[in-house]
Amino acid sequence: MGTWGSGPFDSDTAEDFLDELEEQSAPQRLAVVERTFRFAIEGGGSSSSSVLPEEVMAAAALVAANIPAGRSLTWNEECPGIVEWLAKPVTPALASSAIQALEAALPVDGWFWRSWVDAEEKFEAQAAIDRLRSVLRPASEGESR
Repeated sequence: MGTWGSGPFDSDTAEDFLDELEEQSAPQRLAVVERTFRFAIEGGGSSSSSVLPEEVMAAAALVAANIPAGRSLTWNEECPGIVEWLAKPVTPALASSAIQALEAALPVDGWFWRSWVDAEEKFEAQAAIDRLRSVLRPASEGESR
């Protein structure tokens, strides 16, 4: 696996995840995203989880991109058309699941955070996750912004 940046799409794992979704319909994408979140939440951040943190981040970024407040996220440019990949409006339950999955897949003391060797890139990754949460949280509470 290769990682070349701190954004949610900046790894081979995330790109593979998005490549699988690209040719699917919106309902099929939604099913994959929901399953990804469910597995992450059920796995509780354990190393034996069937989904990787990079997949959860990519799925959460996909959901955020389809919320009005997330349409202008800088990393959306890496995946043309992603802002149209899900049916609108994104439900509060889906946005809430995205937040819960991020929490489960990226625990503060988890291997994902310990794996960063460059402190500045780790800080940038945290800022990207924080940005995702800032878009997802109002949507999870039923605000459309």
